[in-house]
Amino acid sequence: MQIDSNISFSIPTIDVPATSHNLKTLREKRNISIARIQKLLGMENPQSIYTWEDPEKKYLPRIDNLVILAKLYKVTLDELIVIKKENHPGLILNEPSACYGISKASLLFIAQTTDKITKSAIENYYNVYL
Repeated sequence: MQIDSNISFSIPTIDVPATSHNLKTLREKRNISIARIQKLLGMENPQSIYTWEDPEKKYLPRIDNLVILAKLYKVTLDELIVIKKENHPGLILNEPSACYGISKASLLFIAQTTDKITKSAIENYYNVYL
């Protein structure tokens, strides 16, 4: 299989520093203490939580803890985790954009309240059916 040199490919990756900042911002916005999270997650000490929230440390919680934090902060995982796309020259596949950052509730709202033209544009861009 040959790859066309005019093709590029974008790989979505987690922006760890931005996600760390987001974890802290969401916790503070909800006025939730580190001690409460520590107790909820059954941790002996809070050091891991401080590490997750420090963009310079570049550590994130395990996926099961991210799910719990999303529920606690009343956001979706898409809203909790910050995604960035890294372009890799020479590998563009003209793939449809993934639906990052849009929750089912948002898609349902769009489907119920948007006109046909806008709905069609969103369906084409995100490769979803509303």
